[in-house]
Amino acid sequence: MGMPLLNLSRKVDFLEQGNMKQPNQAKYRVQKLQYLPPLSATATRLLGMLGDDSFTLHDLAGVINQDPGLSARILGLANSAYFGQTKPILTLEDAIIRVLGLNMVKSLAFSVAVSGVFESDACSGFDLQEYWGHSLSIAMLSRQISLAVKNEIQPDADGIYLAGLLFEIGVLVLVHEFPEEYARVLRVSKQQPDQDRLELETEIIGIDHRQAGIWLGHRWHLPEMVVQIIAQGAGEGIDSDNHCDAVLVGNVAEWIKSPLPTESKLTQPLSGLEVKCRMSRQQLDTIMTDFLGKQEEIHMIANMLAK
Repeated sequence: MGMPLLNLSRKVDFLEQGNMKQPNQAKYRVQKLQYLPPLSATATRLLGMLGDDSFTLHDLAGVINQDPGLSARILGLANSAYFGQTKPILTLEDAIIRVLGLNMVKSLAFSVAVSGVFESDACSGFDLQEYWGHSLSIAMLSRQISLAVKNEIQPDADGIYLAGLLFEIGVLVLVHEFPEEYARVLRVSKQQPDQDRLELETEIIGIDHRQAGIWLGHRWHLPEMVVQIIAQGAGEGIDSDNHCDAVLVGNVAEWIKSPLPTESKLTQPLSGLEVKCRMSRQQLDTIMTDFLGKQEEIHMIANMLAK
């Protein structure tokens, strides 16, 4: 997309120089993040397959089948009502060929494997199913919109889907590393729903989940497009006026709140996509109405992935 990546060392310097309300706390938080667990072997192998067309569906199925829990989740997704299959999907190869496609399975399997690195049970009030419902909704709606765009340069629908799944990955980082503090974030956020979540995270923890996601993306060498889109969501000085890819996921994430949106929210933040992605309001409304009709299916998939 041609957008510059966020200079992570500058962000860390910014934190350590005390440009937040609690400089010592911010510096401690950044240093503590250095000890996060590495990617699992399965996630590492899946990461190597992202964006690499030389891997076959049999290669991908072979990696996923080594993790029974991951394999069961992918098969469960392929058999879910969301995709409306009339015959049961019994193998990963069938799931890839008949339902999901190679790139979607790569993205979904990698995202599930990545999330498994983080422990969330110690954070009171954190709902992993809600997290997955939010992430799936961002990914699915973003991809659906990207497929309808008719620009000269088409958005990368598969890259957008992966970026949507990982857009909120920084939440898992903070829940894992600062469970008590994030439990407080959740409590205050519930009591004061109009307060900005990112500002609240910064006030209580010292960094917000967008910054944590950017940091993690660099550390784990996530695809450049994913880190760029998370950075765009963090408002990191990227001139994205001509990049539908850059703004699509962030706009969708802003529109999709938890609990999931209702009809009354249909025309809010997504209006900016009319210009940047050259889509009509009627197109967007049609896509979003269809999306809202699939909330029950998305909820069921999220429950499956959270187990």
